[in-house]
Amino acid sequence: MPPISFIVGLFTTVATTAALPVPQLGELHTFKDWTVGCDNGGNCEAVSLVPDEGGASYEDWDGPISIVRTGSSDDIFRIRVIFETKDMDRYKMIVDGDLVDTGPIVQGDYPIEIVGEDAKKVAKAIINGQRLVVQGPMGENITRISLAGSAAALRYIDQKQNRAGTETALVAKGSRDFEPDSTEIPTIVIDQWKSATLVPDAGALVALVEGSTCKNNRYGLVEDQAYPLGKRGNKFRALVLISCGSGAYNFSSVPYIGEYIENGRATSGWTFRPAKFDRQPTWGGEGGLPMLVNANWDEQTQTLSSYAKGRGLGDCGNAQNYIWDGEQFRMIDASAMDECRGAYEWITIWRAKYRKMEAGTPAGK
Repeated sequence: MPPISFIVGLFTTVATTAALPVPQLGELHTFKDWTVGCDNGGNCEAVSLVPDEGGASYEDWDGPISIVRTGSSDDIFRIRVIFETKDMDRYKMIVDGDLVDTGPIVQGDYPIEIVGEDAKKVAKAIINGQRLVVQGPMGENITRISLAGSAAALRYIDQKQNRAGTETALVAKGSRDFEPDSTEIPTIVIDQWKSATLVPDAGALVALVEGSTCKNNRYGLVEDQAYPLGKRGNKFRALVLISCGSGAYNFSSVPYIGEYIENGRATSGWTFRPAKFDRQPTWGGEGGLPMLVNANWDEQTQTLSSYAKGRGLGDCGNAQNYIWDGEQFRMIDASAMDECRGAYEWITIWRAKYRKMEAGTPAGK
């Protein structure tokens, strides 16, 4: 193998998938003590917040309530409560002093999940109520939820899902038939290369850092990482994450794609370019170098994630997940929470499906 040297440059790429539109992320809206948002497929979620009146208080708060409804004709409806289960095995849900639901507490991400008609019954009580309390079997407080703004948040879902004026609406009820929007979730075709282990050596990474804008944003102990992206013919590619600043709970990195052509006469070594995204991570914004926060790479699925917290509690921020399609990173889901008010459940604002390119399919098909 020839010696590895460093060259910053662009290398020729060939499109492997048909052009897809740039992901358009859904917007979040806050109504008093509730935030609501929808994704590109019409699924919507409303999440409760710590009451804002008189300043946020966490004394009786152990987690939010989330109301999720799909926009399609299947009409999957769920109400979830997120909290630390401790040793409790059952719950009681009370709105303005009236018992509206009871059931078992289970282990998992959502210890309480109410579905179907039971969920719609609870939603009706929420719309008309002022305060919701969740208690354990002996009356132990689990969480207390302000319902101020809940009716407006659920009305927003009615409107976004074209339910307003239909019998399926939660708030804006009417008599017309419900006709779901025919929104298709985009499908990304991925062309992943043959598995390989070759990655740039330490010297190539040092040279990349020295020539990057991150050079002056590296403090304390930093760690740059390189992962193989695979091999095709005599060409190897790798993902390189260059440390580019850090704070108390957010660690930034810039992703590069490295390429090496195996040739007995080659002397150029690895070449690098900033990784390309169909929509760049929210933290860095469009127009500059892509910036990941608290990045994670799954080598098995070739998915890359960015998780930017608005504060250390992790109750606000934004997150994106991408899949490597053979030439660039494509967003497969995104979530966000703008309000730093105890909502550990972030709302999905984009999603996409993906499938592997069939063997023998020409590039670009």
